[in-house]
Amino acid sequence: MIKLDANENPYRPPEALCCRLGEFSRQLDYNRYPDKTYSDLRLALSEYCDWPAELILAGNGSDELILLLLLAYGGPASRMITVQPTFTMYSHYARATGTPAVEMLYRRGENGGLDYPEQEIMAAARENCSGIIFLCSPNNPTGELRSRDWLVKLLEWTELPVVVDEAYYEFSGETVMDLLGKYDNLIILRTLSKAFGLAGLRVGYLLSPPAVYQKLEELRSPYNISRYSAGAASILLEAREYYQSCWEKIKCGREFLYRELSRLQGLTVYPSRGNYLLFQTEDKPEIEVYQSLLEREVKIRCWDDLAFFGQALRVSAGRREENELFLSELTEVLKEG
Repeated sequence: MIKLDANENPYRPPEALCCRLGEFSRQLDYNRYPDKTYSDLRLALSEYCDWPAELILAGNGSDELILLLLLAYGGPASRMITVQPTFTMYSHYARATGTPAVEMLYRRGENGGLDYPEQEIMAAARENCSGIIFLCSPNNPTGELRSRDWLVKLLEWTELPVVVDEAYYEFSGETVMDLLGKYDNLIILRTLSKAFGLAGLRVGYLLSPPAVYQKLEELRSPYNISRYSAGAASILLEAREYYQSCWEKIKCGREFLYRELSRLQGLTVYPSRGNYLLFQTEDKPEIEVYQSLLEREVKIRCWDDLAFFGQALRVSAGRREENELFLSELTEVLKEG
């Protein structure tokens, strides 16, 4: 099965790094709880991000950190403001915490492009004095970045915490890290699941001002990441040069897929700064395309009713041979009646 459905890094660590992880695993005292401060991991993240370790919160994937944010700033009297479609866990944890969601839809722009509802989000921020705003950049699944100028206006417009989810930062190369020290309501959310290939170990992290960090730290479970996951993450963060080469290959794969998909008749593909592409088909229902690809042992993501789009498909950029096989199989599927 060619697995291109979950925006994962398709490249395993090199053999030398696997050996080091294996040695670390053999020496680990699994019978002991981890260091509840996760000081080694936070120091490694601090070096990578150039942000103080004492203001970095590590979590069991970014999912746990989204939950903590909604526990801290959500609830029945607050509002969770975001767009649709976007990362589904914002709405999932809003429901779990009893936080009403205010969700704006994309608009169809000129030449069939997408317009982000910036003014609607600013209006909602002004209308609600309690809550939190989630902005995914690049957005998943649509792939476009948030406007930096607009984000500055929003941060100055509202006192609500604004979470910029940079889960795919390494593939876009764009960040608003430099704004962290300027705005007390800016929070940056990231993960090691995508760029560093740690999807199976679940390590996310959050960069924030002191008041936000303290509020979330009071809610965090003391042993929220396993000893192995925390240690493995610290080791992999040292292999930045290797992973940077992987990111370049993935970005080349994304551009290759975009170029080739754009050439296919009866298909609309949206440009992306993530490691994935959203696309729709005209002559054949997307769910049928998905099922036909699955029968050919190529797995991508399918939505039967994606907000604003309806049926839609998303493919992650894989290794070169995986991308080529996907395109070959998709071309054959689209030719079928």
